[in-house]
Amino acid sequence: MMGLDLYVAEMIMDARVGEALHAAEERRLLRAARLVRRGWLFRQRCWLLCQLGHLLIALGQRLRDLGLPEPLSLEGELTGGS
Repeated sequence: MMGLDLYVAEMIMDARVGEALHAAEERRLLRAARLVRRGWLFRQRCWLLCQLGHLLIALGQRLRDLGLPEPLSLEGELTGGS
């Protein structure tokens, strides 16, 4: 009976060591990922460029909605209009 108890205790210990190693590896990877994370200035520039893009799209749509005249065609003049 004593041998079975030691065997079970050793199996539990091995499982806990494995879990601890896995958790330590996960923490190490998270720390490494944070080093690659973009800084505050990068996020601000990205936000600013996105806002500029939205503004340019809105202005372009307004210009289109104004109904600017179509460009003049020279086709009639070139095919015998004279």
